[in-house]
Amino acid sequence: MTSTTDSAVPANGSAVPVKRRRDRAAREREILDAAERIFGEHGYQGTSMDDIAAAVGVSKPLVYQYYGSKDGLFLACLSRLRAQLLDAVSDAIVAAPDAEQAMYAGFVAWFTFLDEHPRTWSVMVDEGMLSAGPAAQAADEVRAEFVGLIATMVRLNLPAGRPVDEEEIQIVAQSVSGATERLAVWRTRNGGTPSAEKLARTLQELLWRGLDSLRG
Repeated sequence: MTSTTDSAVPANGSAVPVKRRRDRAAREREILDAAERIFGEHGYQGTSMDDIAAAVGVSKPLVYQYYGSKDGLFLACLSRLRAQLLDAVSDAIVAAPDAEQAMYAGFVAWFTFLDEHPRTWSVMVDEGMLSAGPAAQAADEVRAEFVGLIATMVRLNLPAGRPVDEEEIQIVAQSVSGATERLAVWRTRNGGTPSAEKLARTLQELLWRGLDSLRG
């Protein structure tokens, strides 16, 4: 009868069970998932590596082995959130049929992402960590890339032949970025309402009218 248990057979013929190790990438995802949730619930200062290790069911030394420190783990969370958020927004913009719909789709993607990752915003605006240092820089890079996407949409909506005023475009893009951040904070405090679609439609209509002044 053939055994279904994996084993290694050394030269002396005795079977030794093979211990399968969990894939490191999967373990890292589990740690980041737990860290994002706990940082989001308790903030940077209120979170310990013990909390995160216990939530995943691993030893604290293993978490340190993967990320080096609590700062390193927090930055890894920010890095992953940044990539996921910007990918979601970029994909929505690229898939839109025209520039006007691209603006609406980008806003929907932004707010929908926050709905699907309810602790994300808390991590990204953690006042206990983001006032200075590498974490603040990482959060600023998220904003800068989002501003860059908005600026591209503004340029696409300028009429052919109109001189491009980059300062004017940056004023609009920075203003839109700030508005979406404040709306995200307000909506979180308001229990997740209104819907992502209503927010996006209202914001898009407001800004679309404002962009008329740049087309003249």
